[in-house]
Amino acid sequence: MELRDELVVEPVRDWPGYRACERLQQEVWGFTDLAVIPDHLIHMVVHAGGLLLGAFDGIGPGREMIGFTLSVVGLLDGHTLRHHSLMAAVRPGWQDRGVGYKLKAAQRDHVLAQGIRVITWTFDPLESRNAHFNLNKLGGVVAHYLPRFFGELRDRRNRGLDTDRFLLRWHLESPRVQRALSGGKPLDFALGEAETINRTQRLPSGVRAPAGFRPEVHRPILLFEIPADLQALRSADLELARAWRIEARRALTSYLDAGYLVTSLFRQGDRSFLVLERASLDEVLARR
Repeated sequence: MELRDELVVEPVRDWPGYRACERLQQEVWGFTDLAVIPDHLIHMVVHAGGLLLGAFDGIGPGREMIGFTLSVVGLLDGHTLRHHSLMAAVRPGWQDRGVGYKLKAAQRDHVLAQGIRVITWTFDPLESRNAHFNLNKLGGVVAHYLPRFFGELRDRRNRGLDTDRFLLRWHLESPRVQRALSGGKPLDFALGEAETINRTQRLPSGVRAPAGFRPEVHRPILLFEIPADLQALRSADLELARAWRIEARRALTSYLDAGYLVTSLFRQGDRSFLVLERASLDEVLARR
């Protein structure tokens, strides 16, 4: 289903908008009141130079917020000014219809207008859907793995699983990002043309389980397999999801610490692979 022409993405700076953001947090993630970023804190973020963008299903009275992004201003590596995106959400029923992409594109425009050229955010290394969006469609790059970054989260998507995260850098004016936003494709190859650093096995249920990784492999391009659908796996077998988390933490921490970058997601059939490259950040960002 295509987006309707009247979809509007715009900054939110009023209390009704802040309250709508609260409601969406609960609807999308199942947050309790304790976990929701409240309206008064959102107001403080916006007042201090942060950015709340809302996606609305029309114009005029009666319209509803169907998605949002919230980001704060901070420093990257202790000296580079950045926006750090705290949250991005799209209401169920509107997902997979381009709303998230429009929100991130608008966020990029507003942040560039502030004179800031980098946005960062975190995402789960095992979420293949988010990896495709963040790496392939937006052109972000990952250089850091953050184990248990959020401590213990209690919402329905994260409960019971360690909150390991990638830190993604979105260099807004880089040739890489401009190419991704214009529809450019990531590295293209067939399975078998790049070496996979972890082994997996298909279980009788049809899902794949981790079966060890090889830290001794150091080629220019490597693959690390992740679950095709983490949320479905987590719901069906939480212990297996935890085994994936432990394996990914060991392997990805090792390779990122050795200088590799995570640059894209590769899919073949029902399998998903993170693409790791032994290259400098400048080299990756300069690709057209």
